[in-house]
Amino acid sequence: MTGKTIVYLPNWLGDMVMAIPFLHALRQHAQDEIWAMGKESAIHLYNGLGLFDRFVPIRGKGLGLFFETTNRLNKVGFARAIALPHSFRSALFFFNLRVRDVTGYARNRRGFMLNVKVPEAKELQSTVEHYLRIADTLGVPRTIEAPVLAVSADEEKKFDEEFSDMTRPYGVMIVGAQYGPSKCWPAKHFSELADEIIKRYDMNVYMLPGRNEDDLARRVHEGIRAGERAGIRSMNIRDMKVCLSRAAFVVSNDTGPRHISAALSVPTVVLAGPMDERYTAYPGGHTRIVSKDMACRPCNKKKCDGSHDCMTGIEPGEIVEIVGDILEKRV
Repeated sequence: MTGKTIVYLPNWLGDMVMAIPFLHALRQHAQDEIWAMGKESAIHLYNGLGLFDRFVPIRGKGLGLFFETTNRLNKVGFARAIALPHSFRSALFFFNLRVRDVTGYARNRRGFMLNVKVPEAKELQSTVEHYLRIADTLGVPRTIEAPVLAVSADEEKKFDEEFSDMTRPYGVMIVGAQYGPSKCWPAKHFSELADEIIKRYDMNVYMLPGRNEDDLARRVHEGIRAGERAGIRSMNIRDMKVCLSRAAFVVSNDTGPRHISAALSVPTVVLAGPMDERYTAYPGGHTRIVSKDMACRPCNKKKCDGSHDCMTGIEPGEIVEIVGDILEKRV
């Protein structure tokens, strides 16, 4: 592939990770510069992979900034643009940029702005496969089938300066979910799980709350009897990546950080509730999915309008045993 390429990155953290196999294939077969644009935090997630030559952060949502960025990039002369999100906005940006070839899925009434339309799959497919089909459409050979991430020496150094009190071994619990409350395991279940892990394995447990999840993390912490062995640490993506890479295990709701830890080869237990696991399935032996077979599942709703049995039915004792199995295999 000759000529400069610009990629509009996904917005959701999990999707950013699941796009890596596509980005890796693109990097391996592009003969010229690859530019990426996305949330400012995205560059920290991808740091160490060498996927891009340039990164353009997207700040804010105002039209003024939208057109200012367009005018600035117009001078670059991109040969192609790839819109990974399905948003109308991402296609409109490249349409205004007057890129010769714009590739993406023709959803949300944006097909008229795409020169290369990715064929829709006839059956449900994983998000990783969804992005890899873009590579197939572009004639770019696949290179890897599952996401991988890296941690740099500089990221480790900055983490140690900021979080010198976090000594290993430790476990991590991701107690929230940006998608909505339907994905959240009950706070009391997380509290019970933490107490059992602390008692059985003499190991500290840390919670890494995301945006607007501090109150939830505090509720979990208040329910832990051995609260002095459990901590709440607010981190940016760079530090969270390092923290997860050092964890003995991760227990997570079905949300973005679970993909980061798995891509870092850390044993990750995923509490899968209302979503269809096939959307987030990909090869790799680092993820253990725990779910309950319910008549109403999968519903894919952000908020449960029933008894939320798909999550409440997962017992802490079941997860403790899985964690124990993980720790025994790591010895």
